[in-house]
Amino acid sequence: MKNILVILDKPKHEQIALQRALALAKATGARLHLISFVYEPQLTMAGMYEAMDELMHTMLGERKRWLAELREKYQLPEDTETQAVWHYNIASWILEILEREFYDLLIKTAQKQYGHGGFGSIDWQLIEHAPIPLWLAVSTPWIKRDRLLAALDPMMNTPLHRELNQRVLTTGDHLARLLGAELEPVACLPGAGVLEELGLATGRNTSAEARRAAQEHLQAIIANSGATCGELHLVSGKPSREVNRIADRLKARLMLVGRGVRKGAAGFLLGNTAERILAKSNTDVMVVP
Repeated sequence: MKNILVILDKPKHEQIALQRALALAKATGARLHLISFVYEPQLTMAGMYEAMDELMHTMLGERKRWLAELREKYQLPEDTETQAVWHYNIASWILEILEREFYDLLIKTAQKQYGHGGFGSIDWQLIEHAPIPLWLAVSTPWIKRDRLLAALDPMMNTPLHRELNQRVLTTGDHLARLLGAELEPVACLPGAGVLEELGLATGRNTSAEARRAAQEHLQAIIANSGATCGELHLVSGKPSREVNRIADRLKARLMLVGRGVRKGAAGFLLGNTAERILAKSNTDVMVVP
C-alpha cells in the first residue's frame, strides 16, 4: 500500500478518517493525500457574482491555514500532501481524481456519523462507483479488538461471485497482516422461504443440508484465496441483522463487504442486502469493488 486518499471531516468535527489513515500510514509507510472541501452555495445566487471570487479565496485561505494547524496538531508525515478544494459536488470530484491518479485506498468518515440513519448520498455514490476499496469510518463506543470481518456471499457459485468473495478475502488478509489483526469470515444464509421464492432451493433441501453445502463451498473459497482466516461464522436469517450482530458481538474493528455483481431476480441477496448491512453497521466498513 503506497498511496491513500483521505477525505477530511469539517474542521469542527472529530477527524475520524484521518485517524484511520494515520494508523495505516504508520503500519505501511503509505503516502497520504488529504482533501478538505470548501463550498458556499449562496455565492452562486443572483447578485453575488462580483463578491464570489473574493469570498471564495478568503474561505480557501482560511481552510489552508486550518490544514497547516492540522499538520502540526497530528504531526503528519513530511510527505503528506494537503489540499483545500472548492467544489459543489464532492463525490464527482473524488471519482474524477480516482480516474486520473493512482491510489490504493480511499478513506472517508461515513456521513451517518454526523446525521441520522444510514449513509448519505455522497457515501452511496462512492460505494457504487469508486474503482478502489473504500473505507468508511465511524466512531463507536466500544473498544475495538484487532479483528476484521470479511462478509462473504454464500449463495452463488459463478466465476464472478467466486472472484468477488476472493477479493474480499485477499483484501482483508492483506489489511490484517498490515494491522496485526485477525481475519474472520462471516456469511448469512437467508431463510428457506426466501430461497424457494428465488428458485435457489427446492423442497428437498433441508436447512441442515443447505448449511453443510454452504459451509463446504465457503471453506473451499477461503482455501483457494490463500487468506489466513480464523473462525468462519455461518449464520441464518436476515443478513443485515445477523451479519452486524456478529460484528457487534466480536467488537470488530472493520467489516469488509464486496460490491455486488448479481443481476436479475436474485439481485437483492447481494446488492440490496449489502446495502442494508452497510446502512446498519455500527463499525467501520470497507467496500471492495
